[in-house]
Amino acid sequence: MNVDQRPDLGLQQHLHLTTELKQGIAILRMSAQELSEYARKCVEENPFFDDDDWVEPRHPLAPERYSQDVSADALFEKRGHGSPETFDAERSDLSQRSFSFDRFLTEGDTLDEHLLEQLRLQADGPRAKAIGEYLIGNIDGNGYLRIAVDQAAASLGVSEQEVSQVLALVQQFEPTGVAARNLAECLLLQLGKAGKLTPLLERLIKSHLAEFETRTPAAIARDMGISLAQLGEALEVIRTCNPRPASQFGRPSRPIWPEVVVTAVDDGTYEVSLQDFYLPHLKINPTYRAMASNVKEHETETYLSEKLKEAESLIDGINFRHATLYKVACCMVQMQVEFFEKGYDCLRPLTMAQVAEATGVSESTVSRVSNGNYMQTPRGVFELRFFFHSSAYQGTDRVVSSISVKHRIGELVDCEDPSNPLSDQAISEALEREGVSVSRRTVNKYREELGIPARAARRRS
Repeated sequence: MNVDQRPDLGLQQHLHLTTELKQGIAILRMSAQELSEYARKCVEENPFFDDDDWVEPRHPLAPERYSQDVSADALFEKRGHGSPETFDAERSDLSQRSFSFDRFLTEGDTLDEHLLEQLRLQADGPRAKAIGEYLIGNIDGNGYLRIAVDQAAASLGVSEQEVSQVLALVQQFEPTGVAARNLAECLLLQLGKAGKLTPLLERLIKSHLAEFETRTPAAIARDMGISLAQLGEALEVIRTCNPRPASQFGRPSRPIWPEVVVTAVDDGTYEVSLQDFYLPHLKINPTYRAMASNVKEHETETYLSEKLKEAESLIDGINFRHATLYKVACCMVQMQVEFFEKGYDCLRPLTMAQVAEATGVSESTVSRVSNGNYMQTPRGVFELRFFFHSSAYQGTDRVVSSISVKHRIGELVDCEDPSNPLSDQAISEALEREGVSVSRRTVNKYREELGIPARAARRRS
């Protein structure tokens, strides 16, 4: 075998993302709050931004300040800036600030913090406290204990009796019903603490609660030897309980900042604008700019050059993001104008590919600016993704989106007779009479997605 070495020339193409492009893509997919936090961090770390850039309030950005052509150069020219060195909205006095004091509210305690504070005050010694902390760490977001007593005892190396005693203590904490191991125990804890637990309610919860998914109330009442009216009264008491006792805690919620604002105009059209009160006035500090061009020391020159490039890249990225968001939002409002005029029934099927084709940007760009960004409209506040629905049903005179069908199903259930709720087949037939053909199985799927119980569980005497 003859093996020899010789140089071989070839031409290959590789795609490499520059740092500026990576930052631009990252900014494009940020929500308003994420961008605010990111810009704040950059202002604090980069000497090329003025120190007082966060002080002044900002006007909402008017539509005429944006170019229909999504390019940084056109945007700067449209905004009246000679170069991409500034990102500065007009100043206003405090009476014109468009933000709420809700931005300054602190988040409440989490469920764990709330329970641990009660445990600290009521635990009988460090051993009980350690067991209690372990149990609290195994409580899920709905307030249910997700570990068995024997498993906890084995993990901690203690007796099951000790774990049971501490569990009984934790189950007396607020919120009432917390640390239950199943729904029945959760209801019994709440009713017992409220002084409403009767032998009838206890028997109903322990022996028949799960049967409401598959059996009618009349059949359950017959098995229990009580009247339908008595069963109805018992169910009304049970409905006063919270099946998710920790729902008031959950994850710390983050405020929604609608960046896109849609307002109705007198001539029947809709105007789209952006508001950026949450952003600082990003300006390049002229002193540091001059210093960067005159410094002689290599390390200092490299540092200032990098920071200047980062500052300009951030300004360019925010400008490009705003122009793209405005262009996509205008297109969506134009395509969904009937929704704003008439409501959910007229929400048309729309895909990101359609918006991408109409705006001349890529589908991935539409996806990035739609995720986590919100639009304030005369009909409420919606995430931009809300308007995208590919599922469609052909009506008698229009194409109907899946969200419109779901909304109509919810309306039909809200208006049904509680003593004779609508079945999935009946809902399907009602939609058919309205000119929208939807199968029973699809109605069942949408009903479950909406969190609407089955017919038997909705029946009331």
